[in-house]
Amino acid sequence: MRCLVVVVCVAVVVVSAVVTSAVPSTPDNLRPLINHQVWEVSGADGGGVVMGLAQSGVVDILGHTADSHTLRVAPTHATLVKAALRAAGLTHTITVHDLAAFLQKEEHLVHKRSTRAQVCTPDNCREPYADHYMKFDEMESYLRYIAKSPRTKVRSIGKSAEGRDIWLVHIKPIRGRAGKARVGEGKIKRKAMWIEGGIHAREWISSATAFHLIHNFLKQPSPTFDVYIVPMANPDGYVYTWTNDRLWRKNRGKTEGSCAGVDLNRNWDAHWGVGASGNPCSEVYMGSRAFSEPETRALKKEMESLNRNKKFDLVLSLHSYGQVILYPYGWTRTPAPDQPEMQRVGDIFAKAIQQKSGESYKAVNSAAGFYLASGATDDWAKEALGTRHVYTVELRDKGRYGFTLPADQIEPTAMEIWNALDAVLAVL
Repeated sequence: MRCLVVVVCVAVVVVSAVVTSAVPSTPDNLRPLINHQVWEVSGADGGGVVMGLAQSGVVDILGHTADSHTLRVAPTHATLVKAALRAAGLTHTITVHDLAAFLQKEEHLVHKRSTRAQVCTPDNCREPYADHYMKFDEMESYLRYIAKSPRTKVRSIGKSAEGRDIWLVHIKPIRGRAGKARVGEGKIKRKAMWIEGGIHAREWISSATAFHLIHNFLKQPSPTFDVYIVPMANPDGYVYTWTNDRLWRKNRGKTEGSCAGVDLNRNWDAHWGVGASGNPCSEVYMGSRAFSEPETRALKKEMESLNRNKKFDLVLSLHSYGQVILYPYGWTRTPAPDQPEMQRVGDIFAKAIQQKSGESYKAVNSAAGFYLASGATDDWAKEALGTRHVYTVELRDKGRYGFTLPADQIEPTAMEIWNALDAVLAVL
């Protein structure tokens, strides 16, 4: 997510008392969030102060509007943050006193709503989960299953910092239609699209949506598009969100300091450094240099190789949350090439979602709609590859659940993106 970090922009839930210790049943991946608070900061002029705190690694920005900012504040930094806000003339309200307790309660309610039981074994995983989030080994089990299809090629394009595979799925156009001539027409052009999911570890709906897009393309292949999907670009970080810290954002690469991980969506060589942080403890740490991480190097190498032969017609980077369709540039407010065209197609994307599911998405320029941020996939694809249509899609929701979107929203989220893609591919 471009909006710096974490989870649940909680607008309506106010916890009345601070929970001071972990309850025995607190899951391991929520324990790091014990006594973390969510603050609502008021003041239209507070953006610079809040951004400075985030780049220093003492807050996570959860979301912002024209006159307020939502932050996650660790107990060790609460005094410092309070003093900085007071000095700037900003006020704040605590809306969640213990994030671990809040998320544990929400997870319990979600499980009570779950109605479908799905199980993937290492030897049998025929479809992605519709009502549960998949663990990484279950994702790999599904990829092994679809690799048997003659229309599909599944291969590793590189290894993560901890040695896990970064998988690429290539789904070929419908045999016998792509490349054949229609009566009175020339040869049908085979086009290509690239879809990236899971580059931010905590954004589980991103990869879940990518896997459902794979599943749908296998059932209904495009007649003209070669589809390339990396459904899990940050496997180490994703595994870590299951085992250690549900809100982990970065990869698990080693850094020079005591804090691990690099924000992979600030590590691309696209005006690297603007709107990012050189502090390894920041959630938007850009790394020691552009492409310092094996994950971004693997993605870059593969995208460059494919683009030389096929020239991507569309590049999508799936994120959460906010329900916005962002297009480059993010590092500057100077318009990117093809900006009117990206706005036009982005509006088609948003309109298709509205018509199919009723959900409201909005297509906006990244820098104009948000803050300046560089080193992201979308800006790099625009500048380095010259792709005409490039988007970062922030999926559901608008903040009620944030990064902890309930699993019963996987299928509707994926279907609204599938329907939108159908509308977009028709005009490319």
